[in-house]
Amino acid sequence: MRIGEVARRSGVSARMLRHYESLGLIDPSERTSSGYREYSAADIGRIFHIEGLRKLGMSLSEIGTLLSDPAFDPSRLLHELVETTKQRIAAEQELLSHLERIDRLHHADGEALLLTIDLMRSLESGDVIQRHKAALGSGVDGTVPVESLSTAVLNEPVLNAAGAMRWALAQSGSEAVRYLAKGMDDLSVDVRRNALQALDEIRRNTARDELGPVAEKMITASLHSGLGDPDLQVRSSAALILGQMGDPVAVSDLLEIAMDGPKDIEAAEALAAFVNEAPEEGARAEVASRIMADLRRHAKSPEATVRFRVLQVLIEATGAEADDFIAELRTDESFEVAATATAALNRRRDH
Repeated sequence: MRIGEVARRSGVSARMLRHYESLGLIDPSERTSSGYREYSAADIGRIFHIEGLRKLGMSLSEIGTLLSDPAFDPSRLLHELVETTKQRIAAEQELLSHLERIDRLHHADGEALLLTIDLMRSLESGDVIQRHKAALGSGVDGTVPVESLSTAVLNEPVLNAAGAMRWALAQSGSEAVRYLAKGMDDLSVDVRRNALQALDEIRRNTARDELGPVAEKMITASLHSGLGDPDLQVRSSAALILGQMGDPVAVSDLLEIAMDGPKDIEAAEALAAFVNEAPEEGARAEVASRIMADLRRHAKSPEATVRFRVLQVLIEATGAEADDFIAELRTDESFEVAATATAALNRRRDH
């Protein structure tokens, strides 16, 4: 079969067939008496093979390497093509997401659009200084989509850059909360830690009426989920933040931190706040009573360190019950505990 007939039947142009020949992909094995190329059935089969591989996304150079390899494994090739296609789809999906985020900003002019694209690229830069500058810039004028900035802060490994991004997000108010809350379910502990810090910054820097009930509930739910996190830092941070918010759900965790944790002073202050602000009756009074009961149980510990940490909570607390408890610790067998209790009680009486 001559080249024109092959082109007509296969759909591959004669020009492309000649290109395949020049690359050594095909080599018509026969010639007519007039010297024209004559394609055999095997040649035509090879053409279809080449076209099939091209449609799978392979380059002609890759196809040539495969076809010349006697150990060619079709299953391995298929697996590699599957992975390559997945990566290409992921890249296209990421590009689409970027374009949609930019589109949602409704920029009115080309200059603003180019600035936004530049800032978004800078947030993804391998240079931490560029990421830091982009975060500060977006916080000032809001030119970067909140979704992009949220993604950046969740994945930022450098403390200073992450701090700038959190500040920028706090300027946007409640809009970022729904993106950050998703970070609490991430498999990466670093992402969960970043999410927790960013949510807390928004909570602290946004007025309650501006935050809104939906975002407020979302933040609280994220903090509650943090109490069950496998990472100690996430659990401790969630408990301390909830303690600052006056949420009694965190009391058990705060007691654990106060007795045996690196942030025992912060936990002591949070526990004392529950005791100091409790009315005589009601749910908060029950919480305060539970805290004092747990402190008395820990005060019986044979370890002086634990008893001293009980004292740390009592020093932050106010009221007659706390005073009486401190007075009891003046006779503790540990000199440090007894001396600290005596000094604390004297200061309270002087005031």
